[in-house]
Amino acid sequence: MSQEQLLSKEELVQFGLRYTYGQLIQEGYEVLTVRPEADVDPQILAKKQDQLVFIVVRTAVFPDVGDLPSIHRIKQIREHAEKHQALAKFVSIGLMNAAAKTEEDKSKLYKGGEFYVNYSGLHELIRLT
Repeated sequence: MSQEQLLSKEELVQFGLRYTYGQLIQEGYEVLTVRPEADVDPQILAKKQDQLVFIVVRTAVFPDVGDLPSIHRIKQIREHAEKHQALAKFVSIGLMNAAAKTEEDKSKLYKGGEFYVNYSGLHELIRLT
């Protein structure tokens, strides 16, 4: 009898970063670095047409989607980006179990499982509230 294991928080973060990396490559970005540490922002440094882009990625499990960092953290990231003439961008990702048969199972993400991905794309890193 196989024992399915749920993805850890670190694996969720890594999934979101890998997915975003793939999207950036498709959109013509050169990805310079990827930092999977939970306490590091931005996680991705990329470049497109000689423009540096700092990218913050947040990944969450259904029914949630990745939420913006705090207002204080956004200010720090934007100031850091400005010092390097970089744009500050944000990606929100929500993951759902693609094999779920019940509402409860939608939030259970298993290693080796298939997921529906709600990928926001790149957005300006700002918080209006």
